[in-house]
Amino acid sequence: MCGDAMKFGGPLLLVPLASLFGLRPGMNVAVINSPEHFLEALLPLPEGAALIDASPVGLDVQILFASKKIDLIEKLSASTRGMALTGAIWVCFPSEGDSSLVVTEDFVRLAALEMGLTDTKKILIDPRWAALKLQWKNRVPRPEVPEVRA
Repeated sequence: MCGDAMKFGGPLLLVPLASLFGLRPGMNVAVINSPEHFLEALLPLPEGAALIDASPVGLDVQILFASKKIDLIEKLSASTRGMALTGAIWVCFPSEGDSSLVVTEDFVRLAALEMGLTDTKKILIDPRWAALKLQWKNRVPRPEVPEVRA
């Protein structure tokens, strides 16, 4: 991210970034540690969707940027506490890394598993950044169907 400014999307992006991240009307969305120009590229959001700086609970989608492993662990742990039960955390990481300190796809998966999350989708948001969608692992199904009473 040295030199020229980050430009997300561009001519190769066929859908808006908001669609790529699965943002829908009425969602509460948080963007954490975003690079310069990312928020401008993410807009416009779907009708009724809101960008929220911080929320103790109920975030439908969180988009977390991390280039260092230690940052990922700290931010991912905090993000899981604010995540809605059916919510998702998109972890964006450099698509290429030279150092053992740089976040990789495998590292994101291992960190997620330790926190009870699993990855369900991978996207490339620009030539420099890839992202994994993390969601809570499937819960054990209920052994019996509850009775419905009027």
